[in-house]
Amino acid sequence: MGTISTAKLAGISLILGPVITVVCYFIQQLVIFADVEWGNAASWAAAAADQGPAMVATSIIVPLSLMMLVYGILFIANEIRGNGNGDALARYSVPLILIGMTGFVLSSGNFVAATIFPEPAAAAEAVFLAAAGMNGIGGIFFSLGFTAIFFAMASREEYNSMLANIAALVAVLAFVLSIIGFASTELGELMTQLVGVTYIVHTIYAVYIGRGLLTRG
Repeated sequence: MGTISTAKLAGISLILGPVITVVCYFIQQLVIFADVEWGNAASWAAAAADQGPAMVATSIIVPLSLMMLVYGILFIANEIRGNGNGDALARYSVPLILIGMTGFVLSSGNFVAATIFPEPAAAAEAVFLAAAGMNGIGGIFFSLGFTAIFFAMASREEYNSMLANIAALVAVLAFVLSIIGFASTELGELMTQLVGVTYIVHTIYAVYIGRGLLTRG
């Protein structure tokens, strides 16, 4: 393992990271929070406490698998920066993605805390609300960062320009949906489901890029 190349490590990260993240995301949305009352923090906190082991496990795994995805994306951004087309957008994407990643890590920690310490209920609900806020703003920054890096990749043939443009447009959609879902409790559930679909599209593209990195000599 100590002799693995950076390209191959990035490829493995781009394959495994988003797949694991999407699986955990849908476990949370379709299993743990399947019956929650949207917009009711008490309902969310109670559901997390009822499904404690699953909530804790997915909340720990998600930031770890996202870190894998981010490592792979930053590897690509580093390849593009200072090397022709896409340089400006690649540079712009990095702080956005890192800010989004920070939001997800902090929200995951708060989700775990609210889950394993459900009493007093008011405190757990407050922590859950704070975590939801961090998660929401993290998703907005993440989507904007991925929009930038995908458009940067679209300017380079080695990342399949057509697929990169599709991924970038889907990231724009995810950005808009994330803002709507964050700002509206009435539309939050629908927006969250639609954002999940965009994650699937990005996962497919990330796996495609990851396989390409693995084949580098």
